[in-house]
Amino acid sequence: MDEQKTEVLEAEVDALRKEVQRLRSRNAELEEAGRSLPERVLDALPSLVYVLDLDERRYIYWNRELAELVELAGGRDGAAAGPPRADGLSSMVHPDDIGRIEEYRARVAASEGGEQATVEYRARDRDGGFRWFLERGVALGRDPEGSGRRMLGSAHDITARKHTEQLLERSESLLHAFLEYTPSMMVAVDAEGRLLLVNHEIESFYRMSREELLGKVVYDLLPPAASASIRKANEEIAASGRSGASDHVLVYPDGPRDYLSTKFPIRDAEGKIYAVGTVSVDISRTKQAEAERAEMQRQLIEMQQATIQELITPLLPLARGVVAMPIVGSVDPARAEQILTTLLEGIAARKAKIAILDITGVKDVDARVAQSLVDAARAAGLLGTRVVLTGIRPQIAQTLTTMGADLSGVVTKATLESGIAYALGRRSRF
Repeated sequence: MDEQKTEVLEAEVDALRKEVQRLRSRNAELEEAGRSLPERVLDALPSLVYVLDLDERRYIYWNRELAELVELAGGRDGAAAGPPRADGLSSMVHPDDIGRIEEYRARVAASEGGEQATVEYRARDRDGGFRWFLERGVALGRDPEGSGRRMLGSAHDITARKHTEQLLERSESLLHAFLEYTPSMMVAVDAEGRLLLVNHEIESFYRMSREELLGKVVYDLLPPAASASIRKANEEIAASGRSGASDHVLVYPDGPRDYLSTKFPIRDAEGKIYAVGTVSVDISRTKQAEAERAEMQRQLIEMQQATIQELITPLLPLARGVVAMPIVGSVDPARAEQILTTLLEGIAARKAKIAILDITGVKDVDARVAQSLVDAARAAGLLGTRVVLTGIRPQIAQTLTTMGADLSGVVTKATLESGIAYALGRRSRF
């Protein structure tokens, strides 16, 4: 009986021991879970989080994101697991930024009211390149034992933002260079005509600084006619949404200048037109050069026409007091006038007593041409010169007869040779 009681008691004691053991294990699990919850939260963050002993320059804690970055980037140099010394990660930081980090930590250490400090720096990433980080730090005071000042630091990757900032800075630098050094006028105005952008040439034209010009309504700065014209052009560009070009004149103290202006719409991120840009190029010299070229071309054409007229209506001296003009081709009113002018000027210049007009090469002689020949003969007669008309074909003779041409004082010969023989024979008489 006693043995049975003993066995039952031993079984109950063993069960109690197991329950106590289970309860102790569960209690330990609960305590461990309670302690690791903040760490699990920090390990889930995409930011780099750490706690640093500022005096000993030793990391007391860092989260998984920082640990993985350090391990993959080779920042541990094969050191044992666990947070390293702060200066042990200097190989990860860009050399130009180490001093900046030191100054940032000194600011954190000097803060007494929990003020937050920030710093931007470059650290080596998983691929061996450098990425930009923005870190915020705050002093935590001393540890519970009173030794060692601590700080909490949190950093997140701002490489994409930095890249965007660099692109914007580069774009602004390019725009600034164009605004300062281009010889063209560059300006942008909003829907009301307020100046949003001006360059050096605009400042020079208005004799005002950029700060004075920005925000002013450009239409108020121009003469009424120019203001109305430019306003209309800007409104048309804004309404159509397409670029366009036009000429206009700006008046400077030294006189007017011609400009070729290209206007274009400027849109915001949503594609809405909020301004009109203008680039105006001074084309005064180009226009002047074009005018000079046009004048030279006109003079050249006149010289060529004069030369051609001289070639097609030559006046040839045959002997002293005798000239001959062979006429070839068609004779229109302009050429008839040229024939008469050349004939009379030649007669006067050479003091010719006999002038031979050879029409052998004239294609058609109608009443108008016949009349011009008669007029030329009469005009020469007024200068005391006898005209010899050669190359008369039967058709020409019929035309002269039909129109009743007065050929008195005009000698007619069938060929140029006979006309020359006549003139040379008559030459001995004067």
